[in-house]
Amino acid sequence: MIECEKKIAQQTLDILKKKSWSALSLDQALKNNKNKHIDINSKFDLLKNINRYVDNMLIKKIRSIENSSTKDMLFEVLMARFDILQLNRKSFLEIYKVFKKKPQYFIKLLPSFLESMIVTAELSKYNVNGLKGTIRLKGLMLVYFVTFFQWMDDKNSSLEKTMTALDKNLDQSEKFVKLFL
Repeated sequence: MIECEKKIAQQTLDILKKKSWSALSLDQALKNNKNKHIDINSKFDLLKNINRYVDNMLIKKIRSIENSSTKDMLFEVLMARFDILQLNRKSFLEIYKVFKKKPQYFIKLLPSFLESMIVTAELSKYNVNGLKGTIRLKGLMLVYFVTFFQWMDDKNSSLEKTMTALDKNLDQSEKFVKLFL
């Protein structure tokens, strides 16, 4: 991810701390952007850029995590993702409102979310290759989204409820994988 894309993503998130998605304009988000070769032409492109930005931040953050069991690595990487969301909590809650009002945005973003789950799996050393891997990847996405709903309700800055929910969801997912795969 190039530097100006990062700046656009953070600028968009900063605007969303103060304004609703509908009040945000593309021009506001692209303000001060000198790079004319950026491929951001719509508000939907802003969402994809923010998703890549979170992935980029996650990759940087994970460098300091020690290798351990797959489940522990998944837990650490997913919690790191929630920690990143927490930095701009109000903005991400605003984005969620957009998905509730316009589910077509969510559906259009599914390929980007899938890429994010692949990044998460790779960082966690979780094998998502082949047919079994495809099922695991979909399960990982399900674990993430179910935990995301808990994160939305978790008002505590330590994200204790989110951690507990993620641990439980990973346990259930692991049982499912052992049962069917």
